[in-house]
Amino acid sequence: MEGTAKRTEGLSLFAAIAFAVGNMVGAGVFVLSGLLVDTAGPSAILSFLICGVIVTFSGLSYAALASIYPEDGGGYLYAKRMLGSYPGFLAGWAMYISVSIATAFVLLGFGIYLNLLAGTDYDPRFAGVIGLIALTALNLRGLSEAGRAEVALVITKVAILCALIAGGILALSPGAFVPFFPAGAGGMLKGVTMVFFAYIGFQVVAMMGGEVKSSSRTVPLATLASILLVACIYTGVTIALVAARLPAYGSTSVFDAAVVLFGSVGGSIVALGALFSTLSSANANMIGASRITLEMASEKQIPGRFATLKNDQPVNSILFGALLTLLLIIVGNLDFVVNLTNVTTLAAMALVNASAVILVRREERVPPEKQYFRMPFGIVIPVLGAGSCVAMLGTLSPLTIGLGLGLLLFGSVFYLLEDTPSGERTAREIRVLLNRPR
Repeated sequence: MEGTAKRTEGLSLFAAIAFAVGNMVGAGVFVLSGLLVDTAGPSAILSFLICGVIVTFSGLSYAALASIYPEDGGGYLYAKRMLGSYPGFLAGWAMYISVSIATAFVLLGFGIYLNLLAGTDYDPRFAGVIGLIALTALNLRGLSEAGRAEVALVITKVAILCALIAGGILALSPGAFVPFFPAGAGGMLKGVTMVFFAYIGFQVVAMMGGEVKSSSRTVPLATLASILLVACIYTGVTIALVAARLPAYGSTSVFDAAVVLFGSVGGSIVALGALFSTLSSANANMIGASRITLEMASEKQIPGRFATLKNDQPVNSILFGALLTLLLIIVGNLDFVVNLTNVTTLAAMALVNASAVILVRREERVPPEKQYFRMPFGIVIPVLGAGSCVAMLGTLSPLTIGLGLGLLLFGSVFYLLEDTPSGERTAREIRVLLNRPR
């Protein structure tokens, strides 16, 4: 599955996996895992594993398409090439909105764990806003050194989580899993929908395809490897939570479990790891969103002025995403933020899976000399991916679905706007930046 176009500079396979893992192992593991155990009990382990299998269907669709279209943009680019201009726009806008919403959840997690580390009781929204301002300023300065910084952050937090997992396994007793389904099979299935949020970060590799070395080969490998690695981490952390036998489970349970297993020092180390984790995840989200808008502006899907460049970064796009994130941090409702993220992400992933169906059915669209990742079992995998996205959408409340789809339709205003002469100049600058023909 090696493409014809390769980059000799950019992110390595290891760095690409680090960006995806950094995005997925964020507030999801430190905040969401405890909420999941509260919902499903020990069967939360099955929730994570089943959701990981479901997400892998879509991951295989991304892998096949990424091996053919290795540029920045990810699902947006795939949907545009396979489904047409407007479906492509909807996929891109949905991805941009979803990562901006997810950043709000991640930064609320940052505020929760900053309180735990400092022993304070401030509203976590304050720290979330401060983190947002700092990361926005960082992203406005450019992308340099981001890959190396992300690798260091990911290694640190994965090492901390592996220590927690090891401690949990050593403390495990058979009675910890009884009852396994305290809320019945329904609680476990509800958990599958809840944890979908935890896996969506695998898309960040595809969004940044143009920044990755040998991207036709590296992006598919990084996508699938990151999903597998994160499934193992989440399952292990859930086992550790169950092994700790906490009296109650919630958003701070990973910290509480670390205190039970390792004492107050262990709790402080986990809280520090959570701070690194949430910041790296939020940073990866913001970088991924900026890559999407650069790609969309270069192909005149959004006005160039929305992606005005400064330090090779789309300034207005970053500020708009930060504003949406700020509003959701102020709302401060974790469940609402997670579900709204799921709506927009599921819509984008359904379009990507539909694109993969077309790819399989019309392989003649692929140049005969191009080698690429071929979808196993034909259209079965992308059909299962699309079907699972629609099924999970059906589990969410009508109000949340309506708000999410409303955000997507609102974005159509950008699709319909005529560009200005300065915006057209920006679009040309972006094409030069992305090494695309004018």
